[in-house]
Amino acid sequence: MKHFIILILLVLCCQSPVSVAMGNRGDFIGSAGIGLLTSPTLFLLSPELEYVHNQDLNIGALAQMGLGEGGVLFTASGKVRHFFGGTPRVKPCVEGGLGLSMSSSLFSSAVGVHIEAGMGFDYVLEKNMTIGTMIRLNFSPPLKSFFLSWPIVTLRFLL
Repeated sequence: MKHFIILILLVLCCQSPVSVAMGNRGDFIGSAGIGLLTSPTLFLLSPELEYVHNQDLNIGALAQMGLGEGGVLFTASGKVRHFFGGTPRVKPCVEGGLGLSMSSSLFSSAVGVHIEAGMGFDYVLEKNMTIGTMIRLNFSPPLKSFFLSWPIVTLRFLL
């Protein structure tokens, strides 16, 4: 009996208290991030809305707003985020997206195509909330060929 109790305690201690993925198929995830946009350096606000397609794939929309003395840079994109590997609490991911970028007083053109690719991770706080970071490479040929956005802290929550 004593060995049975020890075995049960070991099994319970080795199990993760949270699931590997946040949300089930058909759920929506909202997020808000703050950070930096470089070249020029601007304060970044980055809200997102994602649809959980399956455990490893989310499809959604991303907005990035760079605010500073030199003006405003805004991007709106459709994106796909893929989670892979990791541990039950830390989920690395990559994402890619396509959309439009708009600016005021920063660049010569006002509207352009936006292509983004990013990589980062989420840390699961609870089964319906994560905190994470993502570094995005942004290409917007008509406005400016390249800029980097880094939402240093992103809070994601199940809607």
